[in-house]
Amino acid sequence: MPVALGAGAPLISTLPNQPLPMVEITANGQVTRYSSTLTSIRWMFGANKLAARDVRLLRSSAPVLAPREGYMIFDFGELRGILTHDRLTLIGADGPAVGALGKEIQRRLALDRLDDAADEQQPFEVRALECMLEQVYTTVDETLQRLSVLVSSTLNELTNPSTFDSEGRREAALGRLLPLRISLSALQARSRRISAVLDELIDSDEDMKDMCLTHMRLNPPSSPTSTLVGFAVGELGNIGNDDLGNDERMAAEAKAEAAEAAVELVETLLDVYDARFNSLCDQIEQLASTIENTQDVLELTLDNERNRIARLELLLSMVGISFGACSAISGFFGMNVINGVENVAGIFLFISGTSILLTGSLFVTCWRQFRSISRRQRDRLMDVEALKNVLANLDLVSLMLRNRPPLPRGAKAMQDELRELLRSSGVLKSQRELSVLCSLLMQQQAEQSKMEGAPALTVLRAL
Repeated sequence: MPVALGAGAPLISTLPNQPLPMVEITANGQVTRYSSTLTSIRWMFGANKLAARDVRLLRSSAPVLAPREGYMIFDFGELRGILTHDRLTLIGADGPAVGALGKEIQRRLALDRLDDAADEQQPFEVRALECMLEQVYTTVDETLQRLSVLVSSTLNELTNPSTFDSEGRREAALGRLLPLRISLSALQARSRRISAVLDELIDSDEDMKDMCLTHMRLNPPSSPTSTLVGFAVGELGNIGNDDLGNDERMAAEAKAEAAEAAVELVETLLDVYDARFNSLCDQIEQLASTIENTQDVLELTLDNERNRIARLELLLSMVGISFGACSAISGFFGMNVINGVENVAGIFLFISGTSILLTGSLFVTCWRQFRSISRRQRDRLMDVEALKNVLANLDLVSLMLRNRPPLPRGAKAMQDELRELLRSSGVLKSQRELSVLCSLLMQQQAEQSKMEGAPALTVLRAL
């Protein structure tokens, strides 16, 4: 049964002191595996332990990407851990997703070491974050593609009656439709939560600043309460000071440019993956809409089948009533009561013919009544459709009637003139639509006549 990957990822053990398998990857490519509790990770700030709120975030099931002072915590389902400027710690080192991410980061680090342009290398936290987001996106995208294939085949079995054992295949397809929709909903919820996390980070200047771990370590802020203005542009505020020399101005400008470049690099990365996750949400929504539209078509098909069965039952009921009336006549003469009619010559043929004629007349009357009701219903539907078409083209008709003499008041003359006027434009394509338009115009003329006659009547009464 298809299930969205990561939607039901196992949570970290709720025991706070239970050791967990971890893997640590440093910026120089060194890999270390060990077991530890979340609150015993001491490499972040000397002997300080991980904050209690961060431990609770890592134990939750919601996606998390939260920058802190000097590090970031992340939780993308199977990928969770702590990221600093020079190392990445992944929790649950025995999982396949963690192993794949570790190999990808090591590969990226090896490629960067082989690159000659060492000065243009991205910071370690940016490369690690990009690898994590790419792996999460790839996992969701591959799951969506598998679900899309399953949904397409299921809907094809539901709507294709030419396959062998179509009824059995439809029942099996209907049984698969519910778990497929559940998986799509779970995958859509996961994608939306990740996109919401990225949106919150992009909208927060303070978070953007805190995510530049390498720059913050190389250029610590002057005060703990400094904002992005002091982080990225604040150094330029003193450029105009006459006391600063040229070297100090250049240093301040370089520092501000480096801060802006660091923030722009992280913001661009988050923007790209936010757009990609939004695209996944749109694809999932479109696939769910396809399922809903197919269900609507199936419901209409079932309604049509029920209507066909109801018409057949009504036809059989009319036939039964007709034969019942004929049987009643034979029942009267089948009683053991002497009436003398049986001795009349030719009475048998007369009664038989009359019974058959009565039966046929009764059936024809019922059938014509049924057809009359059906015809009236179809006429109402056609009138509604004609009215919709007329209202959709009413503005164009008004433009065509604006610069010409008024239409005649007679219904027949108005229809003939409108037919000649609208024949070349192709606005109205049926006689029913023309009749509806004439009815609307005649009602408008009647209302205008009432409005014009009211002032004249008032003047006559005043005289």
